[in-house]
Amino acid sequence: MQRIACTMIGGALFVVCCLVALLLSDALSPGRLPPMLAFYAACGAGVSLILGLVMLERRGVPHGFAALEGR
Repeated sequence: MQRIACTMIGGALFVVCCLVALLLSDALSPGRLPPMLAFYAACGAGVSLILGLVMLERRGVPHGFAALEGR
């Protein structure tokens, strides 16, 4: 479960980095990337990032003060 969550988070960050690179290169030569495609890809990456973080949070390992108290 943890491996899947980390893969989702890594994939989302990779998509965001690729979108930033495409949009920066598109500033030099406009028209290569449709804006709505970039928007939907960013929304999908955001959902994947949030789901991966939720999966990591729910894995049952104590964290925060509970981990310090030995619960």
